[in-house]
Amino acid sequence: MSSTSTIKTAAQIIERMTPGMPALYDRMTERRLAEIPMYASGAAGTPADVWRSVQANVEEVFARLTGQRDDLAAAAASGRTRAQQGVPLADLLTSFRMGYDEVWEEMIAVSRVAPAIPPEQVVDLSHVMFRLHNRVGDTIIHAYREEAQHMLLTRERERAALINVLLSDTTSVATVVEIAGMLRLPMDGTFVVVAAATQLGQDPLPRVDSYLSAVDVPSVWHLRQDAMVGLLSLGQAARGATALDVLARHATGPVGVSPTFDVLRRAPWALGLAELVLQRHAGTDLVEQFQDTPMNVLVASAPGAARDAARTVLGELLDLPADRRDLLLDTLTAWVEAGGSAEATGEKLRCHQNTVRHRLRRIEVITGRSLTHPGECAEIVAACHAWAQLPPATRD
Repeated sequence: MSSTSTIKTAAQIIERMTPGMPALYDRMTERRLAEIPMYASGAAGTPADVWRSVQANVEEVFARLTGQRDDLAAAAASGRTRAQQGVPLADLLTSFRMGYDEVWEEMIAVSRVAPAIPPEQVVDLSHVMFRLHNRVGDTIIHAYREEAQHMLLTRERERAALINVLLSDTTSVATVVEIAGMLRLPMDGTFVVVAAATQLGQDPLPRVDSYLSAVDVPSVWHLRQDAMVGLLSLGQAARGATALDVLARHATGPVGVSPTFDVLRRAPWALGLAELVLQRHAGTDLVEQFQDTPMNVLVASAPGAARDAARTVLGELLDLPADRRDLLLDTLTAWVEAGGSAEATGEKLRCHQNTVRHRLRRIEVITGRSLTHPGECAEIVAACHAWAQLPPATRD
């Protein structure tokens, strides 16, 4: 609060400054345009806009020094406006401090013109000016940050809505094109969709967008109740391994990744595969990518039919205790991968080849199908593969 004496001193100095104010506004405007990026770029408006802004700010200072007003509404409004314009806070504060310095220097200069204003009165006024500088500065900073945070939250809500629509299988091609433009994504390229498990709304991949951006992989993300989903624009397939490595280094829980695809409108299809991998995740690696094989895609496309077919073919084998069931199915899978060699399968499973043959025979007896008959063998192998690919929750 200014005292009567300091108000009187301020009024005297301001009266002396009045004739030269237009020239001061010119100098202040020119300096901002030359030294501060936000003014030079036009972010704060035209030179005429800057001139008027400088005038309004100086008149605001004078009104406070002379006791004509004490509220900080104008300062708060200025902070919010600059945030909306996208002006960097550093540039805003530079301009603010520059303005107070320029005005105070001019006030000192005119106070020395005869008849000079007593120095002790100028010193008292400097205390008021210093306190005012701090109050207004703090108000501008607070308003700017509050508005910037509000804008950020608004943009995040808007982006989340756009990502949801993009990943919806009911979205039209025209809408995908529009959303791609808003999210700055190409319509064609190399993409993957990611689904990461989360609990209680916690981010399972903290700052992952920044880490991916550092390796030239743009991404968009949305934190849902059950998972965090994201779409990565790889640009080229070679970046896939790098992106997976970034995910693995920063994941805090299981992550499912779709196979790569080259048309953005296939994102809903890719999301389904990423979620399928996440649902059945049981490996030691946190990040698992869907293996894009015809059998895997078939199972993913019709999980209900795949489950029914697996139950029909494997029958009572699936009703065995879990440890016995999994032992037989794992042996069959290893046998297939070994090209039907009992010896190679035994080496892989660290058991005798006769043990492998015994287990395979058990599968034949339980299922009623022969592994030496091409058609029946194909049915057993396909059913086993389908069962392995289905998420546990969908097997019953």
